Amino acid sequence: MSKLMFPHLFSPITVRGITIKNRVVSSCHSGGPNLYQAGDNGCSNLTETAALYFSAIARGGAGIVNTGHLGVDPRYYLGSNHEYFNFHDDKMIHEHQLPVMHMMCDMIHAYGAIASIELNHPGHYGTPVEEGDSMLGPMDCVLPDGKKVRAMDEAEMTCVADYFARAALIGKRGGFDMINIHAAHNWLLGMFFSPINNKRTDAYGGSAENRARFPLMVLKRIRETVGDNMLISVRFSASELLKGGITIEETIATINMIKEYADIVQCSAGKIFNYVTTGFLFPMQYMDHGCNTYLAETVRKHVSGIKVETVGGINDPAMADQLIADGVCDFVAMARSFIADPNWARKAHDGHPEDIRPCIRCLRCLNYATPPQTGTSICTVNPRRVLPRALEQSELPFQKKHVAVIGGGPAGMQAAYELAVKGHDVELYEKSEKLGGRLEFADHVDFKEDVARYRRYLERQVLKYPNLTVHLNTEATPAQIDSANFDAVVVAVGSSDAIPPIPGTDSPNVRLCTDIFGKEDTLGQKVVMIGGGTVGCEATVHLQSLGKKVDVVEMADELMPEAHDLDDERRFTIYYMEHEFNKHNRNMVDVPENGRVRIFLKTRCVEITDKGVWTEDSEGKRQFLEADTVLLATGFRAKSEEASAFADTALDVIMIGDCKKVGSIMTCSATGLGAAMSI
Repeated sequence: MSKLMFPHLFSPITVRGITIKNRVVSSCHSGGPNLYQAGDNGCSNLTETAALYFSAIARGGAGIVNTGHLGVDPRYYLGSNHEYFNFHDDKMIHEHQLPVMHMMCDMIHAYGAIASIELNHPGHYGTPVEEGDSMLGPMDCVLPDGKKVRAMDEAEMTCVADYFARAALIGKRGGFDMINIHAAHNWLLGMFFSPINNKRTDAYGGSAENRARFPLMVLKRIRETVGDNMLISVRFSASELLKGGITIEETIATINMIKEYADIVQCSAGKIFNYVTTGFLFPMQYMDHGCNTYLAETVRKHVSGIKVETVGGINDPAMADQLIADGVCDFVAMARSFIADPNWARKAHDGHPEDIRPCIRCLRCLNYATPPQTGTSICTVNPRRVLPRALEQSELPFQKKHVAVIGGGPAGMQAAYELAVKGHDVELYEKSEKLGGRLEFADHVDFKEDVARYRRYLERQVLKYPNLTVHLNTEATPAQIDSANFDAVVVAVGSSDAIPPIPGTDSPNVRLCTDIFGKEDTLGQKVVMIGGGTVGCEATVHLQSLGKKVDVVEMADELMPEAHDLDDERRFTIYYMEHEFNKHNRNMVDVPENGRVRIFLKTRCVEITDKGVWTEDSEGKRQFLEADTVLLATGFRAKSEEASAFADTALDVIMIGDCKKVGSIMTCSATGLGAAMSI
C-alpha cells in the first residue's frame, strides 16, 4: 500500500455519526460562472452548471463541499450583487430548485464528499426587494448610502429565525448533509454578535451572552427543524480586528454557547465593511498564508464538544497537513484554492502537490460585479473557470500537429503545455536562459511568493511532457520557423518597457523598474519612481520595506488608476506604500506610517539629471527631487512588429499574451488556453 504524503489532512473524521473522508473543506464561495440564472419570479435559480461546478470540486477530492451563500429572507437581495434566492416560492422550489439540488448533492455524494448549503441574511449588506423598505439590524441607524436600518424587535427575530429554519428544511429535502450558517463579517447574525454593531440595552445586547441570544434562537430553530441527523456549521468572526470588537475571551464564551446546536465552527476574522480588516477576511499577497490559524488554535484549546475549522489564505497542502497534525484545527477550509484548481485535494492526496495550480491571492474572483467585469467570477490563473462546460481535452477532435511556441513567458508556457496535453508535438523557444518571462521578478519580492509559485508551476507543467521540447537560449527567427515546416505557430514574444521622451533617460543613474529585482543594493538609498501604476507602486512597497526612501511621480490624479478591477489589492498596495510592511502583522489598525515615501500626483517628470529629477505639477510649479537612482515604471509596449514577422511562417499563426495586447497574468493565461483550444 502506498503511503499518503499528507496523512493527517487525508485522515477521516466522524461528526454526529457522519464520517467525512478527509479534513479538506471547499469553503463557501459564490459567483461561479453561470451558477445562477434569473427566473420568471425574479429569483436566482440554481442551474445545472452549479451542480457541475460544485461536483467538480468533490471529484477533485474535497471532503466537504459548500455552496455559496443563499439569502433566507425573501424581502431582501443579498449583498452588493443583488443575489436573490427565494426559499418560500413553493412552485419554484418544487419545479426547479429541488431537482437541481438533488442533482448537485447526488453528484457530490458520488465522489464521496459531504454536501453543505450555506444560508445567510444580509442585515445591512443588502437591498430591499420593495423600494423604500428599511434594512434589518441590531440598532436603528442610517447607512452612508442613505438606506435606513431598523432595530429588530422580538417578532422580527422570530420571523427571521423561521426563515432560516424554512431554508434549512429545503436544503435537507434537497439532499444536503450540512447546513452552514453565515454568522460572520458584518452580515446580520455577525452584527448581533459584535459589540461594535450591537449596542442594545435590552436582553439582546450588552454581554456576550445577550448578544448571542438572537443567533442562538436561529440555530435552535434550525436544529429543531432539521433534526439530529444533519450537521450544522457556523461561520464566525473569532476576531473583528478592530478596537471595541469581540475579544478572544468572548469568542470562547460564544462558541461554548453555539456548540449546543452546531457541530463545526469556522474561525474567520474581520468585517466586510472595513477594508483594513478585509485583508484577513480575504487574505491577499500582503498577508501570511494561514494568517487566521491562531484563532482556530486558541478556540480548539479552550472549547471542547465542537469541531474547529480554520480558513484564510491556505493553499499549500503541507501547511494544511501540519495544521491538523499540530492540533490547530480539525478541518482546513479553502475557497480560492479550489477556484484556481478544482483538483487541489486530489493532487495532494495522490502525492502530486507540485501539479497544483496555485492561487495567487489577487482577489479577482471576488470582483465579478466590479466594472469592467461582466458578472462572471473569473480567475487570473485558471482560464477554464469561465468555461465550465468545455469538453475535456481528450474529447476535443483534432489532427495531431507540429506546433512551435515562440516565447517562454506565462502566455507561452500556458499554451505549450495545454497543446502538449492535447497530444500535439510542441517545441517551445525561449531566447533567455530560463523560463518565466516577466514573472521572474517574483523570486525576489517577499509578497510575490504566490506569483513565484505560479511561475514554477507553469515551468513544471512545460517540462513534464515528453511531446514538448524546450529550447532555452534560442531566439527563434521567422526564417528558421518557416523552414521547419510547423503546422501551427503560437507567438508569445511579450512586450518591451516603454521609455518616455524625457530628457536624461539615458543618464547612468536611470534604470528600468523591471530590471532592479535581485539588484536592490545597487540603487542607493534615495529613489525616484517615475510612474505610479501597479508596477511602480508595488515596487515602491518592496523598496520602502528595505528601508529605501522613494518619491513617486505620477501624472494622473490617483495611483494605480488601471487597477480598480482589483480594488482590494490596489487599496492595500497604496496603504503599504506609506505604512510599515510586515506580512506577519495581525493588527492593521495601528500600523505606523513609514515616512519614507512621498507621492506626487498630477505631476510629470520634465528632466532627469545625475542628481535627480525636475518635476512640474498641474499648476506649472517646478520642484527638484534628489535621487541616487531614477526608476522608470512608465508602462509597456506590445512587441507587435516583432510578432507580426511570424505571420506567414505556418498555416495557423496565433498571437497571444502581451505581444497581442499588453495585459496581465490573466490575459496571458486566457489567451494561452485559447490558442491551444483552437489548434
